[in-house]
Amino acid sequence: MKGLLVGFVALLAFVIIIDATAEEPTDWSASYVHDSNKALATEVFYENLKTLSTDIQQLKKPPFEVFQDTLSRTGTYVFINNFVNLTKEESLSLLEWVDSGNTAFIASESIPKPLLDSLDLDVSFYVSQSEIEYQPSFNFKDQNLALKNFKTSRKPFEYSYFSKIDSTTTLLIGDVKTEKTSSEEDVHTNFIEVAWGKGKFLLHLAPQVYTNYFLLDANNSDYTSRTLGYLNLNQTLFWDGYYKAGKDQITNNLYYLLSNPYLKSAYYLVILTSLLYVLFAGKRKQRAIPIRPPVKNRSYEFVQTIAGMYLDKKDHKAIAQKQITAFLEHIRSRYKVSTQEISTTFIKDLASKTNKKEGDLKKLFQYIDRITASEVVTADDLKTLNRKITTFKS
Repeated sequence: MKGLLVGFVALLAFVIIIDATAEEPTDWSASYVHDSNKALATEVFYENLKTLSTDIQQLKKPPFEVFQDTLSRTGTYVFINNFVNLTKEESLSLLEWVDSGNTAFIASESIPKPLLDSLDLDVSFYVSQSEIEYQPSFNFKDQNLALKNFKTSRKPFEYSYFSKIDSTTTLLIGDVKTEKTSSEEDVHTNFIEVAWGKGKFLLHLAPQVYTNYFLLDANNSDYTSRTLGYLNLNQTLFWDGYYKAGKDQITNNLYYLLSNPYLKSAYYLVILTSLLYVLFAGKRKQRAIPIRPPVKNRSYEFVQTIAGMYLDKKDHKAIAQKQITAFLEHIRSRYKVSTQEISTTFIKDLASKTNKKEGDLKKLFQYIDRITASEVVTADDLKTLNRKITTFKS
């Protein structure tokens, strides 16, 4: 027994050493914080921005509180994140602030709906007909700024573009396309300037171009730096630190513990040592514990009984309605999308969060509407509904 214990401890020590010295894989999780070296953080961009602007203010409060409390000075409010989910009140405050002669720069894969409605814009996700995975490329429309070649992202990702633009107030600045695109029809606008009152909005739909991995790849920084030509760097830059996918400060003790490889190894060692103590020392001290049969879970039998009642009555309509209700609750709880109104906006929002095609989602909810409106639902209808819902969840 002693030899087995020594061997186990030696194996444990070997695993801990291997784990501590192993090269960590690239972390591709969205971050966009200014002081992180993750691939999708903005440390490189922010440090270079500090060499161009003498006044950058970090704002870690929600924009609504910022506008209420402190933001009365002129300047540029910079939002960079995968999704900048401004509330309606924050969007209205931002519109009012820009109208007074300021600039709002938003780099996000989508633009808040209140802003889209006010600026008469619409955004769509590009769906390739020939490529499952593609690498977006970027350039400018203005010949004075345009690069000799499009700058291509090394990492593939889906991009969005402006599908509706008010040409009377909007200046088209930048283009996006896939690396293999040759047709002009597949080149889309993803960077625009919109005049609003005395100020302007600068909207870019690819925040990835401001991240560490994009800027450190070849000469991609040429593209990113030229986007700053539309900003007044002599004014104050208000850097949003609230709408960020990654945490810019540690709020959980365990998160801090596991983020350090040495503390993590020590943490696991303490846990395993405690388990060994309980296994070997506790075995000699504790009294015999009588075996009691576990309480049976009757949930399955209950579900079978209820399902049998509906099947015996052949009430396919009721079963279908319960399936639909459970499916909508699944969407609300998992994807945080309201199902109160099944509209085009709902379909687009759900498609972006599930990576499902809009056309397939539209057909699914059309079939659900037909089942809901039908007075009689057949067994085949019920099977088809179940198959469509199962396909969506897979």
